[in-house]
Amino acid sequence: MPELIERPCDYPECKMTVLSYNARCVWCHQIWCHEHIKQDCHKCASAQRVDNYDERLAELQRIQEVADAEELTRLLSQVRLNSAVFIEQAQELRPNRTCTMSIPPDYQTLKTSKWFAYCNVHFLITFDDGVKWLLRVRQNRSHRLPTALTTPVIKSEVATLMLLKSKGVPVPAAYLPPHLREKNDAQNMTDLDYFFYEYISGIPLHLPFKGYFSEIDLPEDQLEGFIEEYCKIKIQLSNLHLPYSKLGCIYPSGEGITEVGPIVSLGCFMNPTSPHFMGPFTTYKEMMLAKIDAALRYVKVNALQGGYTVDEYLWHLEMRELVAASKVLIAIPTELFIKHNDSKGDEMMVNEDGKIIGIIDWEWAYVTTKSDAFSTPHFFNRTFAYMKGSNSLSHAEDLLIECYKRHGRDDLAECVKEGKLYLRMERIGYYDPAFTKSGFREVFGEDVPKDFNPPDDDAGWRKYMLKRYEHDQTLKEVIDKYGTKQELAL
Repeated sequence: MPELIERPCDYPECKMTVLSYNARCVWCHQIWCHEHIKQDCHKCASAQRVDNYDERLAELQRIQEVADAEELTRLLSQVRLNSAVFIEQAQELRPNRTCTMSIPPDYQTLKTSKWFAYCNVHFLITFDDGVKWLLRVRQNRSHRLPTALTTPVIKSEVATLMLLKSKGVPVPAAYLPPHLREKNDAQNMTDLDYFFYEYISGIPLHLPFKGYFSEIDLPEDQLEGFIEEYCKIKIQLSNLHLPYSKLGCIYPSGEGITEVGPIVSLGCFMNPTSPHFMGPFTTYKEMMLAKIDAALRYVKVNALQGGYTVDEYLWHLEMRELVAASKVLIAIPTELFIKHNDSKGDEMMVNEDGKIIGIIDWEWAYVTTKSDAFSTPHFFNRTFAYMKGSNSLSHAEDLLIECYKRHGRDDLAECVKEGKLYLRMERIGYYDPAFTKSGFREVFGEDVPKDFNPPDDDAGWRKYMLKRYEHDQTLKEVIDKYGTKQELAL
């Protein structure tokens, strides 16, 4: 995730710190302040000035390949150096069993293997009775994060997996290393962030799309088969009886006991200084207002998208007003559910017949309302129409509604029907002017304030919002610092 904390510039002797989604270069993985990011000390800046697109891209990819090779070679060395530690810890978790750990010999072998993923690298552990585990190690991308960030994320994922496993959900059992367990004084001597979990066979589900904007591109019989599988998993999750009363992430609190605490989340839903994470919350509205307020704080210092700062701030003010006025979101839930929150399709492991045999990657999962938990994820709505403001149901959503009804779950079908509200909320912190703004307003229905009726075009919308929020002091500061003549020529 793009962790929004202040980090020092990587240029030698530079004293600047950087707080931005774009602080770390996606090509070289280095962190650059606003002064050095465009200078020749940053190789990618030089590459970006190459006129020919193909040559420019080739040079950037070469830089990225070198950075990846250095990072993963370093990681392999660390894992190899600490292999005895990992083996000892795994054997402690399975007394009277011995194990071995497979470590690829080099970077190329690792990167082309199935054990490599964007955020994490996995190493196969095989016990003497044939049981297989994985050591999951987080990639540092040249900069290891503070444990104040990584520890809650790991603890929450392991606690979530163990709870789901105990309820019969097809997930891998997971285990914390000694230094992360409750009432344990062990120290982490590896300089790595990791945990253990069971190996699940199968392959990640691949959902085909025709280009970036497209509904799921499967033959109808295969699409119906996928929807049936997806429906069954969701029904199983809906039948869990959770002992929680707050919205937030699950953490261990004792031997076999869990509790709900702060949200460990993607994007802007955090603080740049410790304590980084917020929550738990009583209602979905309270949670969303906290997220919007966090986004507004980051926009104030231009730490999010960095392009349309005034519009970005205005849009988040609009979203805050709409959420605050919502009567739907204020309800205190009487039952709560677990939401995966990083659902792209490939978290579902399938066998050769396409049957879902496991669900992985629960890193950002949290406890929430039924309406939020069972709204459909973005891959059901990867369409140009959705980006341009349509909140109509996709064909896959229509099939899912029918499937829920066949299984006697009209309540979950209703969650799909009304789910665009929650899907739209996922854009908080990710302002994009390409998205038609009326689509976000429409999902609030009759709760939109009666006097709230901005024009559809961006220039008219901006003029309307600047007038509506003219007394907001922080908006004035954002305009003074980041406003352009074109934006403010009204």
